[in-house]
Amino acid sequence: MMRREWEVIVVGAGPGGSTAAARLAAEGVEVLLVDKERFPREKPCSDIYGPFGARTYEELGVYERLLEAGYRYPSVVLTSPDYTAISGPNHKGLTCPRRIGDNILKENAARLGAEVWEECWVHDLVVEDGRVRGVKAKYQGEFLELRSKIVIGADGSHSWVAKRLGLFRDDYEQVYLAGRAYFKGCNPPLRDVEVHYDPGFTPGFVCLSPHPGYGDVVNMGVGIQMKLYVDSQLNAEEMVARFVAESPHGEKMRGATQVSRWMGWRVPSAGQIGRNHAAGALLVGDAGSFVEPFILEGVASAVRSANYAARTALEALRDGDFSEESMARYAEKWEAKMLPQLRALQGIAVTAADPKALNRTFQALKEDPEAVSRVFGG
Repeated sequence: MMRREWEVIVVGAGPGGSTAAARLAAEGVEVLLVDKERFPREKPCSDIYGPFGARTYEELGVYERLLEAGYRYPSVVLTSPDYTAISGPNHKGLTCPRRIGDNILKENAARLGAEVWEECWVHDLVVEDGRVRGVKAKYQGEFLELRSKIVIGADGSHSWVAKRLGLFRDDYEQVYLAGRAYFKGCNPPLRDVEVHYDPGFTPGFVCLSPHPGYGDVVNMGVGIQMKLYVDSQLNAEEMVARFVAESPHGEKMRGATQVSRWMGWRVPSAGQIGRNHAAGALLVGDAGSFVEPFILEGVASAVRSANYAARTALEALRDGDFSEESMARYAEKWEAKMLPQLRALQGIAVTAADPKALNRTFQALKEDPEAVSRVFGG
């Protein structure tokens, strides 16, 4: 008979969900990790597993596997609308196609003891007496009720878990349209990660990420504030074409050939972050708007939030207390460690709406190496 009950159910097997499941399984917790997709699967992203997640990958014994499959870029280069450039050395961050890297993280959760169900669609929560007590899902052709003491929602930027909890937020000032496609033939070959706050994208950007081990393709991604995009005369592909044709930083891509289709998605910036817990439930990653403003770093933020969610779940299981008050310890953890940086980046994101102010910010950062190091995870 198919099992129907676990201590924790994690919905979504991306970096946040796989990290939470791996952390809990390593502590002996009975964990079910589910995802609606079959892995490996494509994921629209700049493919950057940033340095703020590296310690977690090392602790979970998976960093070297990610590195073998990916590329440790030497530096990150950022430019402002007037082409002022700042750069910083990379501290253990890497690029890896998400279809490869996310699968490695998911398999590592299984290695540590999590049960993994793929192609499992969660469409609702089980709520009793005001507390989440599991999920309703379709798996292998059956509609099932799966029970747990805690549900961790890691089901991305359109999170059903967040919607069912009444915690889904959609502020067009803080939500971005993002997209990416792969290109071959960058000249000269790209080796650093580059993020360009080009005049055509303000307050958004173009990100170029290298993949030397995969035919030397370049991931060209864009992040555009949703309100700006809705009002724009151009679609995302036309904006990218203009960047390549007109920007000095697009010159290296002018002879490149597109080798994949464009994929787009919704990115909920932490500029709109709010409560991410309820009785018996926690939200991590994009499901909880844990995306760094301005630079839109989502993978490392998902991993960091998952660490705090796992710690909170362990405490709740130890105490046998799954009330909203117990789950609120999650907020204490992530706010203490993540909120200062999120607020600082939100300040820059607000500044980015004014190109002249953003230029001044970059010029000031260029004169402050310590501040630049903090931005890049030093």
